[in-house]
Amino acid sequence: MKWAAGILLMAAWITPSDAAAPEDLAAYQALAQQDLRLATIGYRLAQANAPFCDRKTLSPGWVLHDEAQYPDKGLAKTAFVFRSPVAISSVVTGGAAAQRGLQAGDGIAAVDGIDVTGPNVVKKGRARARVEKIQTLLADAFAKSGAAVVSMKTAAGPKDVKLQPPAMCSSQFWVDTKTKLDAGADGVFVRVTEGLMTFTALDDAELAAVVAHEMSHNLLGHRDRLAVSGRAKKHVLATEIEADRLSVWLMQNAGYDPVAAVRFIERYGRKTGLGIFSDGTHLRWRNRQMLMQAEIVGMMQTDARNGPRSPPLLHPSN
Repeated sequence: MKWAAGILLMAAWITPSDAAAPEDLAAYQALAQQDLRLATIGYRLAQANAPFCDRKTLSPGWVLHDEAQYPDKGLAKTAFVFRSPVAISSVVTGGAAAQRGLQAGDGIAAVDGIDVTGPNVVKKGRARARVEKIQTLLADAFAKSGAAVVSMKTAAGPKDVKLQPPAMCSSQFWVDTKTKLDAGADGVFVRVTEGLMTFTALDDAELAAVVAHEMSHNLLGHRDRLAVSGRAKKHVLATEIEADRLSVWLMQNAGYDPVAAVRFIERYGRKTGLGIFSDGTHLRWRNRQMLMQAEIVGMMQTDARNGPRSPPLLHPSN
């Protein structure tokens, strides 16, 4: 699946095997809160580092979900407000959607006049397809003119909203419902499991360290590089070292304490007993700590009088 690079944020997809018991509204609502937490951290990192990213996108700063993605639609409609089949699950504070007064429950009816509620919008049987269609329409509109007019169904009635969000570093973020302590990046998406989000529940800066690391893979084009060089351990290790180095710069520029990355690596390493992996594709956790500590020392010696510090692994672009 290829999408325009961006951080047009979406809710995690729930499958029947992942769903809670039908009577448990809290399970749906808790996942929505996790989506918002991850979206907020990702948005903050992407926005703060925009001056240094060659790969950029425009993001409304919202989380969307489709009533069809839930195995029990009735329960979903009790847990959430859906004014259209695809609605806003939550909005990121300070984002373009929030600035235009959009709220959770507001439904999307059309993008630049293209209806997204009709039965023929997408093929049947694909719970994610309507959100994907909306994301694609938005990405196309933003790429063409930097803005999109979105027809919304709000509590106050129909409303056309012009979204003209700022450019920021590209990545999209989603919560994986697995309990394993894991995260990943595929060039476009940053995935974080519920297990890892729970592990960092008391410290958003630690979760930011996870997101910044995976986001670094996307910003540095590591997936494409490995497709050319091959996935020999030494090549993968080189990308992991770069992601660790860049992550602390992204955190610092976004206002997160980069020392939280060092703290997270120790907690994770002691929890798993394996560093992050032990197969030679990642440094052992103590070595990762030393690498990031050295990077932080060097970073703090750079000039920050003119705003965010320019990460040496990224190239500023206008």
